[in-house]
Amino acid sequence: MDYMLLVDTAVLAGEIMLESGAETYRVEDTISHFLKKANLKHAHVFVITTGIIATLSDPTIEAITVVRRINRRNTNLNKIFRANEVSRKFYEEEMGLQEAFHELKVIREEKIYSPFAKNIGIVFTSAFFTLLLGGSILDCIMSAIGGMILAVGLSLGRRIGFQGFLLDGLNSCIVVISVLLLVGIVPFSLNRDLIIIGGIMPMVPGVAITNAIRDTLQGDYVSGSARVMEACMEAAAIAFGACVGMAMFRGVI
Repeated sequence: MDYMLLVDTAVLAGEIMLESGAETYRVEDTISHFLKKANLKHAHVFVITTGIIATLSDPTIEAITVVRRINRRNTNLNKIFRANEVSRKFYEEEMGLQEAFHELKVIREEKIYSPFAKNIGIVFTSAFFTLLLGGSILDCIMSAIGGMILAVGLSLGRRIGFQGFLLDGLNSCIVVISVLLLVGIVPFSLNRDLIIIGGIMPMVPGVAITNAIRDTLQGDYVSGSARVMEACMEAAAIAFGACVGMAMFRGVI
């Protein structure tokens, strides 16, 4: 067996899952399933939210260690499922090593949804959250407009190079100012608080908070604490941006 290719394949599966928002314990389990097929004396995996370390060693071979840094993270449950499925098939010998490596490369590069589809999802998320929270149809429509502004802001921000907290805070501020301006212009009775909440809801780090709890319950306190901190910082950036937007609106209008 090509042990170097085995480690590369295992780490690639872990990269896909970690970049797609998987819990660290699940990533470690998937990588371990690959490495166990080597049948060597030592197969160790260490995963945190920003990196992966995998090692194979045995008296018969020179130790192999691969370290990968994870710089981007989003939420893609489909990629998590497919990478885990490749691991399962390889472990059960339903798929060869070369085939597994090729399939993982395809999964990593695949674009499941177009930018347009993602933007439509943001618009509908904003609109229906407002409806869910008790807003009227008019509130829902205004939230959809706020979602459109958010989608444009996120797209432009990523193209410029803004990331993380700065991107969330800036877009939260823009959405709040835009909604307040629209509510002031439209001659209808609207609930601006619900419209603002719906407009910024697509940025709320719900998955990050869930994964933080699950990692902590699994005993992975380092990753759990890191995810809690990340989620809290994102939430703080969104709240700060909203406060700045309201302050700017009151100072200008």
